[in-house]
Amino acid sequence: MENSRNPSPPPVTERPATPPSPSPQPLSTPRYNTPNSASTAHNIHQSDEYPTTSWRRSNNKQSPSEDYSLLDHHDKEKKEADDEKIYGGTAPLLPISSREHMTPLSGSNGSKSAPTQTVISIRILAIVILISLFSLFYVEALAGGDIEWVKDNLSTLGVNLVLSVLCLTAALTMIVLTPMSSFFAGSLFSGVAVILYALKKWDDGESFEAHGAYNMLVFLVISVPLNGLIQSILFCQRKMNPSKFRRFMTMNVMGTTILTTLLLMYYHSVWGSGAHGSHLMHGNLAGTELCEWDGINIPIVDLLPNYVQNFWTGQLSCPEVTGIEAEWSHDGILTINCLNKAFKASGSPITYDVLPDTKSWPAADKIMHTYNKKIVERTERRTYTEPVLVNDLGVESIIATCEPEVSKVLIRVVRDEAVLERVKGVEKARQEQEETTTADHEQDLVDVLNGEAEKDAELARKPNVMVLFMDAVARRQFYRKMAKTATVVASLDTSAQGGPQLHEFFRYHAVGFNTDANSRVVYTNTPDRQDPPALPVWKDFHEAGYITSRVEDNCEDWSTQYTGIETSQYFDHELQSPFCLPPYYALDKNPFSNFEGPYSIVARCLHGTNVHNHALEYMNQFRREYPDQPWFQMGSFIEGHEGTGEVLLTLDDDMAKFMKGMEEDGTLENTIIFMMADHGLHMGINFMFTPNGRIEHMNPYLSVILPPLLAKKYPSLTRGLMHNQQSLLTGYEIHATLKMLASGRMPENGDDDDVDGGAWRTGTLFDEELNQSRTCEQAKIPEEYCHCRVA
Repeated sequence: MENSRNPSPPPVTERPATPPSPSPQPLSTPRYNTPNSASTAHNIHQSDEYPTTSWRRSNNKQSPSEDYSLLDHHDKEKKEADDEKIYGGTAPLLPISSREHMTPLSGSNGSKSAPTQTVISIRILAIVILISLFSLFYVEALAGGDIEWVKDNLSTLGVNLVLSVLCLTAALTMIVLTPMSSFFAGSLFSGVAVILYALKKWDDGESFEAHGAYNMLVFLVISVPLNGLIQSILFCQRKMNPSKFRRFMTMNVMGTTILTTLLLMYYHSVWGSGAHGSHLMHGNLAGTELCEWDGINIPIVDLLPNYVQNFWTGQLSCPEVTGIEAEWSHDGILTINCLNKAFKASGSPITYDVLPDTKSWPAADKIMHTYNKKIVERTERRTYTEPVLVNDLGVESIIATCEPEVSKVLIRVVRDEAVLERVKGVEKARQEQEETTTADHEQDLVDVLNGEAEKDAELARKPNVMVLFMDAVARRQFYRKMAKTATVVASLDTSAQGGPQLHEFFRYHAVGFNTDANSRVVYTNTPDRQDPPALPVWKDFHEAGYITSRVEDNCEDWSTQYTGIETSQYFDHELQSPFCLPPYYALDKNPFSNFEGPYSIVARCLHGTNVHNHALEYMNQFRREYPDQPWFQMGSFIEGHEGTGEVLLTLDDDMAKFMKGMEEDGTLENTIIFMMADHGLHMGINFMFTPNGRIEHMNPYLSVILPPLLAKKYPSLTRGLMHNQQSLLTGYEIHATLKMLASGRMPENGDDDDVDGGAWRTGTLFDEELNQSRTCEQAKIPEEYCHCRVA
């Protein structure tokens, strides 16, 4: 039977008036008795006035009653240590205050003061209240609605979530500090666990209407480290005497404060840094007042090491698939070799799935949440027995399978003669519309005689255009999580030797909350859906004689999702099918969970490798098939779209290799590259709780790599890009730039402002006349999203 928490004190002999010591003054400290309980661990803390000891679980062992008052301070501590060794005391589990839980006796009759049970009861009541408040605040944080409602109430939701964390933390700390039976303490902990489980089951949604899964994730990310820190402090308190503990805490608090301050000062100083020493400039530039980012921009998130926010998932890399060798040659010959001898002996069939070409599908077949089902339905499974020719029209991806979980994605892009005929037809029609003058013919003859015709033909070829679109990546986040790519991109700038130029834009500003408005502005020049729908810019490139392609490592057709119409007819090559298949993209359940799919906080894998590797391989094959033709290529990557910001790290190595590969194969000589995001991270703890997160949300990454052939023919492009590195820019300028490149408005004879006045560059990233001090209103940024203002 468990002992009472407040047993009657044993008889105590009154303390002598004068201690047997040389001190001339008698000790007046009252004598204390100890509660006798086998189920409770006590830790009585020292004070300057009273010697201390460590109360612990007695394991039904009681030390002999002994009068410590006759010992001096040193002898007392030695005796207490000896007692602990002799009587087998264990480490204290529930520390309590000696003044609250020891029973002082006064006078000769030993009468007690305020009962301990009252204090314990008050604490337990406070614990219950705190647990109730935790539940209430958490439920309030689950309030949902559409994206506009969430946007408008995000601060309230975040505050409620933080309050729930603080209430639960206070409750758990009080449970540990309050003396109670192990059974009662366990019951309280179990009750908290049941409440957490009930809250998770009540709302486990992953949408704006029901966002319980995201709430729970943020709740745990904050509460687990916080409670771990508090318990660590309490552990140290139990293991140290009070004076040592005070010194320990003082040194740690001071050291942590100084180190944190120095680190934040450093991170604040590098927040605006770019490649090759370029940086965000402040104040006045050439007589123009620049806008400044709003708020106290302290990047607290930089204090967190990489992977710290999702290391506990244990899924930051893709499991390697072994047991299969498969190849789909350029000639279309498919070869599959299964390496598992047991599988071969079983006689089970080897299969391969021919994934459908989605270019010609209508919008009705590309609606989100049914698009993946259509792809699965139209995938054709075939049995493999020997090397076979697979050359189905438009098919560019196959999945070879030996056995469950042993499969490989194969991609093949082949030069399409029908596409080349289309391009020739466009060029022929353009030439027929041009008016040729005698002077032009005479100049051509002179050029031939001077051996300049070949050189001019090279300069006259339209540049390739590549858009590398990274969803939800802030400018600083790019450097924070894609350091290798940033280094490679910086190294591509060899303008001093006549090579490509790199230009980065420090005040590129989003115009909306998420991809909807921001990507529509870039591709259609409007933030809202139009009726009739606005056609995207790739239509202009297609009709201008460019060979066009698109790949996105998410199961989403951009046009169908954001404009309501299907525009894949303007792409000559499109890869979508592999990214719509399970297990990466769930077939029957929510594909956007925290631990599976394109929005997950773990590595996004597809048959043994990251999904983005299939997209990058597709882009590599496409450009190598058309080295002699102008092309427009879009690659979209979803790795930045998740709350921890850590999955972007998985893209870094592979994107760095991709960029380096384009330098090595000469692609950069005549390819202008837009490396961009639509907005910064709009979820997670940094966005929800810090001004820096709100600023980064509105400051996505944007850089342009200008090829040397284009820079040589049009020096004004370089001047315009340099002028606008500090200008307030939006997707409107990107759209105007893409539109201009596709339109053919660039003067054929090179850069001659005396003739055309530079009107062809107006409103683009190349516009030297763009007002660097313009306001958000002038830049078409809605006031509610404006975070860069002119003083």
